[in-house]
Amino acid sequence: MRYELEKYFSDPCESSGLLIAEAPTGYGKTYETIQAIYQYIAKGGSAQILFVTNLLKNLPADELRNLYEKNGRAPLFEKEVLVLSSAASSVEKAILTEKIPSEFQTDAYLELLSACQKKKRYQEQFGEAGKEITKDLGNQIREKLEPRFRHELEVHLQKTFPGGAGPRRDAIRNKEKYKWMAKFYPSIFWTEYKVLLLSVKKLMARNISVVEPSFECLSERMLKNKIVCIDEFDASRSVILDSLIDRALDLRADYLQLFLQVYRGAITHQISRELETVRKSYEADRTLTWERLLKEAQDIYQEGALYYSMKTVDTAIDKGRNFLFHDTSYHTVLDGNRTHIRAVCNQTEAQVQIHFEEKDEYYAHQDEPRIILQNLLRRIHVFLQRFQRYVYGWAESYAKLVNAGRQQAEDLYTIAAATESIFRQFDLTSEQTRLMSEELTDSKGGRSLQDVMAPDLSFYETGFRLFEFIDDDHHRAQTYFQYLQMRNTPENVLLYLCCQAKVVGLSATAAVSTVLGNYDLKYIKEQLKEHYHELSDETKASIQRGLETLWRPYKEGQIQVKLQVIDRGKDHLVLSERLGDIFSRETLAQKYIHRFTALGAEEYVQKRYCNILEAMKAFWTHSDIRAFLCLNQVLPVPEKRAMDENLLRDALKDLQCVYAPQTVGEMVILRSGDQFEESKDHLLQELQGGAKRFVLSSYQTLGAGQNLQYPIQDLSNLVTLNAEYDEIDPRFQKKDFDALYLGDVTHSVVNLNEDGPLSAQGLMKFCFQVECLYENDEISYRTLNRLLKDGIGRFSGRRPLNAFAQSILRQSNSVHGQITRDVIQAVGRMGRTFLKNPSVYLFTTEKTLYDLDLACLNGRILSPEMEALLKARTDLGNRETCIDYTHNEAERKATRGNAYILRMLNVDWTEETMALWKGLRQTVLQYPRAGLDVLNENPIIRTYYIPLAQDRHCYFYAQKGDFSEVILSFDQDKMQFTASLPEGLSPSTVSEEDARLAQILLYPGLKEHFIHHGWATEFGTDPYIMSPVLFQNIYKGALGEVAGKFILEKELGLTLQEIGDPKKFESFDFGADGDLFFDFKHWKWNMQVEERPMREKVLKKMDAVGGKRAFVVNLFSNGVSRPSCSNDGRLIEVPGILLPTGQVDQSALNYIRRFLL
Repeated sequence: MRYELEKYFSDPCESSGLLIAEAPTGYGKTYETIQAIYQYIAKGGSAQILFVTNLLKNLPADELRNLYEKNGRAPLFEKEVLVLSSAASSVEKAILTEKIPSEFQTDAYLELLSACQKKKRYQEQFGEAGKEITKDLGNQIREKLEPRFRHELEVHLQKTFPGGAGPRRDAIRNKEKYKWMAKFYPSIFWTEYKVLLLSVKKLMARNISVVEPSFECLSERMLKNKIVCIDEFDASRSVILDSLIDRALDLRADYLQLFLQVYRGAITHQISRELETVRKSYEADRTLTWERLLKEAQDIYQEGALYYSMKTVDTAIDKGRNFLFHDTSYHTVLDGNRTHIRAVCNQTEAQVQIHFEEKDEYYAHQDEPRIILQNLLRRIHVFLQRFQRYVYGWAESYAKLVNAGRQQAEDLYTIAAATESIFRQFDLTSEQTRLMSEELTDSKGGRSLQDVMAPDLSFYETGFRLFEFIDDDHHRAQTYFQYLQMRNTPENVLLYLCCQAKVVGLSATAAVSTVLGNYDLKYIKEQLKEHYHELSDETKASIQRGLETLWRPYKEGQIQVKLQVIDRGKDHLVLSERLGDIFSRETLAQKYIHRFTALGAEEYVQKRYCNILEAMKAFWTHSDIRAFLCLNQVLPVPEKRAMDENLLRDALKDLQCVYAPQTVGEMVILRSGDQFEESKDHLLQELQGGAKRFVLSSYQTLGAGQNLQYPIQDLSNLVTLNAEYDEIDPRFQKKDFDALYLGDVTHSVVNLNEDGPLSAQGLMKFCFQVECLYENDEISYRTLNRLLKDGIGRFSGRRPLNAFAQSILRQSNSVHGQITRDVIQAVGRMGRTFLKNPSVYLFTTEKTLYDLDLACLNGRILSPEMEALLKARTDLGNRETCIDYTHNEAERKATRGNAYILRMLNVDWTEETMALWKGLRQTVLQYPRAGLDVLNENPIIRTYYIPLAQDRHCYFYAQKGDFSEVILSFDQDKMQFTASLPEGLSPSTVSEEDARLAQILLYPGLKEHFIHHGWATEFGTDPYIMSPVLFQNIYKGALGEVAGKFILEKELGLTLQEIGDPKKFESFDFGADGDLFFDFKHWKWNMQVEERPMREKVLKKMDAVGGKRAFVVNLFSNGVSRPSCSNDGRLIEVPGILLPTGQVDQSALNYIRRFLL
């Protein structure tokens, strides 16, 4: 592996990308990588390397130091390798040993020193008893004391060395007075080291160097053209997710108040002359102008009646919590049985009143004027994004201006500072400014043309937003819209990393197919394209050969894996029989029956206890087991029904008395938390001394990266694996555990069955998990909606769970993939060394075995222990799956298509974006159905076309809320599909016949016109077809435009011109001499359209473009409706110009002709 890594590091043709370096636990991935890193540096490699891991204790500093020493370069290690820890952590270590000049021993320093000394003293003297005090002291140091001391240093350095970071670094390097600062803040010289060792948490934080403004580690400054090796790659996703969730929870705001403050600040505040001059210069020749932004905000303000406060109208005595969740569509989660939101402008009460209603009540008011709250929030969201992008560009120009006036030696004025300065011009609060700035940082600035016209609308890119309606006596006349947004995702972070640097993902399980615990590598691969790599077949084969050689003692019988499924064949036993079999004593069996009853343990909990007791029995009956690791989903706690620590400790003693009364052994519990490392170290010391220990822990606590091997003195009864001996390799001096129990993995997703409401962190994580499943087509939109309601309902503390949705969730392949990953990682704890007992024991349950995913295991390089589990799992047969990936994918694309079109219509029109929008219409006209070759080449077709059997000429769909949810049917007839639909939904068809393509082409010369332009004259039988929203909103509209234009030009001698002015683009389809404008429609004769709003919209557009008259012309006539004209003669409506026979409706043409004169 090391040679392929070296080659990747040194490849001059690859400056960024991702290499997945997967190999089983025990192969030595980290050691191989350290070797490659050392060789790259020794050979003069110029790129800085960041080695990133989840656990600070796993940073391979000692291994790397050994390589330097072994190669006679020990003095260079300290100069070339830096552990980049947090500022507070570095200072805590240094302040206790380093003396600093009296000039810097200020009150801030002395207070910081005192806190650090106290913390160390409490840790050493009081241990667990002083845990809370040391935690509080640590928080004080991190949040208050260290930042205050650091600020003093920064001010001093800026005043003393105003020439910027360079002179400050020189002073710290060369002047005795300042050298101590490098000990306190080693990151001062971060650019000068060849290797940076850091945690994932640090990667998600800021780099603080004292000599310059701090900046995000996750930035171009830190990452551009670097090499980033991520150890335990898949586990990094969880750490990144937790960081993103914490950041999101720290940025809650009232969404309407945020918009209103931006709007009022923009309307009323007079910005400085300097900023105004920069703004005017910035927006020159840009389509998005300040005036356009203000007009957009004014329209939202007026049409949303935001001059009034919004207030919920809820007559319920026991009011619950109400939410709106938004990904690419809106999901309502309301209290009780209410499902709909109705907002009404009540001028009498001077309020916008919000009603939460059941379906019947809502539809009883459907003809009354109302504000569509979801549309209002969407418009505000689009406006704020455009405002942010405008401010970002403005800030770039402002920073350039300021920096042009500064001396070369002065600190640069950053875009971040310029952005904050501009936001504050609109009187935003500190919280609002931070929210706008953070979201702008997350969005990474502007959008490319590719982003605009083939945007990534996956959940990984768009994230989600949650709104809660908050009522409180402190704002009794007004409802707050608390806004919580997860703008970023781990996949998005990884893509950013891979676009900046060469990334290596090291893991034993990175490629296990689960989007719950692993990165979605299918999505990552699609995004990175040729920059995504896996280890070559040659390297994989080499790893396989090496491990087969290493594991030869297993094959030769020197080491035997003894697997026992401890509940196999025991389902028929009643509890008394099962316990009698375990204890071999009737009195003890009855004792634990009573203990279970007293706890109130359900049957499945009783079985869990029995399985663990079976494992305890084996601990005592096998004298060659000294170290037994028992893993479950939950950890023991005294008096906890699901896992009572007191009961388990008593049971271990009772079993000892029965089966091994002369043997000494104890139970140890390893829990995550502040004392974990200390407890683990103590355990390993006991094992080193020959103790016999039964260790209880959880899969999560001892997941990826945890090492449980311990030094062993007596090697006489051990077998050494077939590896070349290396005296400095610790794998020859340490031993793995002898036995492992794999309990049921019950919570691959956030547990919604816990007592009490779900935490905000838990809700965010649950929403993330189910969105990932939807993105991976493992659940349908309807199941997604139900699961989101389950999660938000548990967060509000009221809603019962949807049993059907929860069942679908448990059956998803990612759940089983996650269980498989957890088991591989758990078994990996037994494969860290080269010293083994002749017998290696594995214990598990039928459920754990059955939950393993064969597809994830087959074809992988597996340790002998995993091979034993695979064989046992294979003997159980295949697990049935009911997931229709193809159908789910089609419905996801169909539902997301509307967001795609809305995104494109909200761009700033330029020559390039107009051409790309026209290209979309050309695409659908040319390919109403498409083959695989076209699909692979065209991102729009690849993303928004769906599969259709070649012998099918149509499919049916039903849509809810303007394509916010789409239901598809490919194999039913229309009557069957109609019968299957929920109440209120009706079927529609996607087909050549529904588009009336053949009828359109009956008009003389039109078919030849289509052929000339390369447009399809029939749908054909290619295997992919337009999704419903493309068919309905793009294709049929484009048909109406091109056919209508051809007919009117031919019949009336008109010259209709495409609109090329970006300010007028897409207001109308075509323009003609005399300030005439034309809009063509391809509506069915029975299509219901609200005439008044449509007319008002057309007249409003005509005012915007300075038009004299507008013609709205439908393609097909029903032979009954007649053309009409507005009173002022500015709007002409023509219900049809073409008869079903392909002949023109002369009366309609004559009517149009009258208004052309």
